[in-house]
Amino acid sequence: MTSLPPTIAVAFLARGEDAACYSAWERFLNSYRQHCPGVDHSLYVIFTGFANARALDEAKRLFGGVRYQPVLLRDDRCGIGACIELASRIHEDLICVLDTPSEILADDWLRKLAVNLALPNVALVGATGSYESPSQLKQSSPMFPNPHIRLNAFMTDREALRSIGSNQVFAEPLDALHFESGRQSLTRQILAMGRDILLVGRNGRGYSPMWWPTSDTSFQGTQSNLLVADDQTRGFAALRWPAKRAVALSAWGSYIREEQLMVMTQRPGRFGVLGRKSPSRLLKMSLGNSVVNGVESQHGR
Repeated sequence: MTSLPPTIAVAFLARGEDAACYSAWERFLNSYRQHCPGVDHSLYVIFTGFANARALDEAKRLFGGVRYQPVLLRDDRCGIGACIELASRIHEDLICVLDTPSEILADDWLRKLAVNLALPNVALVGATGSYESPSQLKQSSPMFPNPHIRLNAFMTDREALRSIGSNQVFAEPLDALHFESGRQSLTRQILAMGRDILLVGRNGRGYSPMWWPTSDTSFQGTQSNLLVADDQTRGFAALRWPAKRAVALSAWGSYIREEQLMVMTQRPGRFGVLGRKSPSRLLKMSLGNSVVNGVESQHGR
């Protein structure tokens, strides 16, 4: 008997308190209309942080050009907390979360995420990732390299997100950063279950963590393989050398290829040879063998 394909919810976070929120929503809506998702889904727009009913009504009118379901949540939960609350209210099998600054960059974007999530043992996919250990987390920040899927655009099982996030407190932005890249991040909790994570490029390919610094996605080269952009990736693209080099090294350290650094500037010449370390060795030390064994041979470059 043929089983039905999983149902998919796309959750877009429309925060009214964000600076320049209307331009962010318009950018998302333009990209959503322009790029075919490639798979059926239900769009939920989470409205939170509005000063009054008039501002909320104006926001709803802006989204009137697309088919969506509005969701009103209380204002005391930061971004990812609101998405986890939504996950407890809806019924779809899978959930794709898009933060307020999200901008879709390619057709079939949702299908590319869903296809990679459906691969054997994969439980979390995302459009951007990093090895960075944020200094804001201080002692609770894992040692570098700290591979994690960034929460600006990711997809996972809805019930898994609800279950993992149900014990978390999201009262301030730092709580969201902990859930993204801390010792109990979504990524680390998924990996602790023995499941795999993939970074998905515009080309539709899924990259396991050891291949992220060479995936041409976020914070490297021209980001030509980026599937969904946000403020940080747009900011990276706008930087001048050597600020762009500093961000790339913060995200990837010495795992990034020198030629990817070189392509970020038009100036000829060398800017120092990076001593390439073995990603497998240090990733095993940081996250365990499950990160580097098995899935690379299936999805690596």
